[in-house]
Amino acid sequence: MRIMRVKQHFLDLIRKGDKTLEVRVGYSAIKSIQPGERINLMSRADHQIIRVLDVRTYQSFDEMFNFEQSERIVPGMSFDETKKLLKEIYPPEKEKLGIIVLEITPERN
Repeated sequence: MRIMRVKQHFLDLIRKGDKTLEVRVGYSAIKSIQPGERINLMSRADHQIIRVLDVRTYQSFDEMFNFEQSERIVPGMSFDETKKLLKEIYPPEKEKLGIIVLEITPERN
């Protein structure tokens, strides 16, 4: 099973079902993720298995935000705050790899 790292705050939001979209840039390993795949999301001290419901690809954050709701990416943050956060995490040279949006759901134990 694939392992992906996330911050604990986001892992908690995913586990509660509030965060239903995970955004990454188009590294080859990320591009190979398929709907139906199970992924083990890990923080420093915790983990959660999720199932990928859908995978959507965009050329840029601007294009992505034409179709995706920011509150599903970072619940509790405004659109502008979410966009700023993503651009801080992924500078322009990373954004050029393309944007991959994973629609996810936590698996219940």
